[in-house]
Amino acid sequence: MKLTRRHVLAAMAAVPVAGAVGSGTLALRWYNRSPADGRILLSSDEYDFIQALAEAWMPPGGVPALSGADADLGAWFDELLTHMAPNQQTLLKLLIQILDDVPLVSDASTFRGLDLPRRVELLSEWLDSSNSLFRGGVSGVIVLIGMGWTTHPDVVAVIGPRFRCGWSR
Repeated sequence: MKLTRRHVLAAMAAVPVAGAVGSGTLALRWYNRSPADGRILLSSDEYDFIQALAEAWMPPGGVPALSGADADLGAWFDELLTHMAPNQQTLLKLLIQILDDVPLVSDASTFRGLDLPRRVELLSEWLDSSNSLFRGGVSGVIVLIGMGWTTHPDVVAVIGPRFRCGWSR
């Protein structure tokens, strides 16, 4: 087959159309999702992503021997969202949905579908990313779930004595 100028022009026209269709499909999948049963704002996969991210950031073991998932930081994050403006809620939910899908290219799985060692490795890569916007987005979510971690009763028992002002949920 001979490649002509028409073939090149047709391919160039198809790329933005395919991108728009793909973006539209993702937007429809992500936009205005209903909360899962027992959740206030997070859908089940958004909650599961926060749980998976929290566990990758704070795996089981250590002092206290409590993982981020065991601390139920997904529920804490869900409640935290209720204290934000609706546009902030939407943007944070979109961010966590995008982050969950990032490994689809490299691992053919969502972040929440990966095993713990791979999630820990991937989170480390994300936090060292040369893309400052991406690194900042990941760090921002980690900071928010970190707030929940420091107020968990098991963690307060360890760090609370260092803060005389009273540290708890």
